[in-house]
Amino acid sequence: MAEACERFLNYCQVERQLSLHTIRAYRHDLSCFTGLTGAQQPLEAFSAAWIETAAQSWSSTPGLKVITVKRRVACIKAFVRWLFRRRLLSFNPLERICLEFKIPKRLPRNLRTEEIKQLVAWTPQASDHEGASRRSWDQLTARLVIEVLTLTGLRIGELVRIRPADMDRQLGQIRIVGKGNRERSVSFPDQVTLLRLRTYQEQVQRRFGDATLASALFFNGLGRPANEQYLRRVIRRYAESTQLTRRITPHMLRHTAATQLLEAGLDMRFVQRLLGHSSITTTELYTHVADHVLRSEIARANVRERLETSDN
Repeated sequence: MAEACERFLNYCQVERQLSLHTIRAYRHDLSCFTGLTGAQQPLEAFSAAWIETAAQSWSSTPGLKVITVKRRVACIKAFVRWLFRRRLLSFNPLERICLEFKIPKRLPRNLRTEEIKQLVAWTPQASDHEGASRRSWDQLTARLVIEVLTLTGLRIGELVRIRPADMDRQLGQIRIVGKGNRERSVSFPDQVTLLRLRTYQEQVQRRFGDATLASALFFNGLGRPANEQYLRRVIRRYAESTQLTRRITPHMLRHTAATQLLEAGLDMRFVQRLLGHSSITTTELYTHVADHVLRSEIARANVRERLETSDN
């Protein structure tokens, strides 16, 4: 089993060219599976009962979410299909089991328009004085990252992988490599954010030198490429400084970008392309969030009054 798992992960990385994030998740899921079945078990002993037992064990584990169990089982299914296609298994165990998981539908959490305005109302300036410069740099970076995420709907993991070479300033586009190594282009609605990004890079150059510029789009206070943990932290602290009561996360900003575009009347297919969703079903979740706009417009139209008011 252990050897087969490594061969499967190598196949996912080399032939399917899945992202490192997906490979890490697969490795963890397979480790959980072999932890129950035994990493040294011969493949000849593989049975449908292994998958069912693992699913039951995970489902009964306190604190383990249904969506996590479903993801683990999906990984095992992909592993089994690969084993069967490579003839490492003489039969397909998936034909003998039926596993269904009902995941509670959770609507995306987005920011209201007034909350976004409150976030971007203040524009901090980078300080060159070492005493206060670290905090001011964090605030400057957070403010610009919030603007980029809210306008583009990028995932935070996609943002930290962007390099200046990925940007086409003339077209106002960024080349993104998203989930499943799928490429897409994300456009800015105008030149304002692009000019702010250019100003930010000029500050990076003055503060940390030319050598850093090509390695990332955003940097921490030490001149190193900003990672996800750093950006999550500075966004949270920046939001707290603007007196917002809710805890702000990068994914909330992604949801906000989608909701704002749908409320503005953009076709759902365009929103799907912008966010990099492989299925329109995922994008449709945002229509529920935007429904309050429809309700308010219906109320404003006041059809009842038009129908019942006398012409006299």
